[in-house]
Amino acid sequence: MKNKLGYLSLLAVLGILGFLSDNKGYLGFLGFLYYIRYFFVIPDELFKANVQKAATPAFFTWIALSAVTIALRTLISDDALLAVGMGIGMAVSIFIFSIILIVCELRESGDL
Repeated sequence: MKNKLGYLSLLAVLGILGFLSDNKGYLGFLGFLYYIRYFFVIPDELFKANVQKAATPAFFTWIALSAVTIALRTLISDDALLAVGMGIGMAVSIFIFSIILIVCELRESGDL
């Protein structure tokens, strides 16, 4: 059975746009190359539990930041705020997911 978490690495293809265009913001997508390693991880029960432990706080962080962004957009009436806020919320939630998953893996291996 393939580990579907590895498919997140396909988002790194968008990072190529950073080299082809003047918008260097696309280079951030190259960070998804880290997830290539999960194609080679066998998804056992502990791995699935670690993914769930990492995904839950990341999801609720994204929901909270989205609510704050929508509230600020309503109060300030700036269209750019919505796009920036949602982008930052998504980036923070992916960062939290990645950090918690790495910490869980380090604990499992005994390195932490």
